Amino acid sequence: MPNILLTLAEEVGASTDSHFAVRYPVDENDCFDFAAGLREIGHDVYFVNWRDLDLENEPDPAKVQFNRMFDYQQSRFVKPLALSEFALAFVYKMEGFYFDMPRFFAMVSAFEKNISVVVNDPKTIRHNINKSYLFQLQERGVAVGHPYTIEDALEQRLKKNLPCVIKPLFGERGNRVLLARTVDDLKVIEGKEGEYIAQEFMKEIRQGEKSLAYLGFEFQHAVIKQPSKENTDEFRCNESLGGTVAVYEPTKEELDYCANLLNVYESFGCPIHFSRIDFVTTDSGPKLVEAELLNPSIYANYSKKGPQFGKAIAAYFDSLVRAKLVR
Repeated sequence: MPNILLTLAEEVGASTDSHFAVRYPVDENDCFDFAAGLREIGHDVYFVNWRDLDLENEPDPAKVQFNRMFDYQQSRFVKPLALSEFALAFVYKMEGFYFDMPRFFAMVSAFEKNISVVVNDPKTIRHNINKSYLFQLQERGVAVGHPYTIEDALEQRLKKNLPCVIKPLFGERGNRVLLARTVDDLKVIEGKEGEYIAQEFMKEIRQGEKSLAYLGFEFQHAVIKQPSKENTDEFRCNESLGGTVAVYEPTKEELDYCANLLNVYESFGCPIHFSRIDFVTTDSGPKLVEAELLNPSIYANYSKKGPQFGKAIAAYFDSLVRAKLVR
């Protein structure tokens, strides 16, 4: 059976010859469930740290290889296989990649040139990595927490005493995200306004941000994330900032909303594979916070469906590989 490659965020100091240490608990159980599911149907699975792609010695994406690789079957680091020996690469977790975008894009290009199937699709990765997609979704009629350029947010919100969330166009895990209530709050990004996007602050975030996971267009499971209850100034739902995660059962309206959103996103020329849709529920219905189609944390074990989702993602990946082989 074909080989499958997974990029994981490694806690390098904790890895040993026989153990690949995963950096974030939210991902750890999920990624091992993915690997177990793939192994169960006959695929050989390998883990890599994205920083071990040897671009320093071979900058050509068509030729570059990894200099470290973990064999899941043998539970040990082994001599790396050539990228051309893999049928599918899963771009899952890469610690700090937003701070080294040229290297990240070089890795995506290396996968694209050497491996038949890349998840998520490189076209989708390159599109979704820039939060300007929020403007495109809004233009296509999707209900979105209203996005603004920083200049427009200044005129249309802050000067009217309306708060907004300031986010880097390229960023993850709540890094460099702030709640701006006054014009003075923008001083922290002064001179870098072009690197940020603003979004209306939706007070409903205190009741929870709902996250629905998808494989292709098939709903898998959902959680609801809430900001810290102890820190009322904190609006981000990240666990590292005191947020909580609980299992959630979405309504038909919410499922229909997400299905429409994914169909619209596909119409941008972006194949849909592994997704998480984050939204809040307002008086007028669901409103998008972000659509995560690059490398979303999927919270499968929080939903108590880790092994089940591992089997589902294995079957889905297997179908993609088989479809490519038939062609």
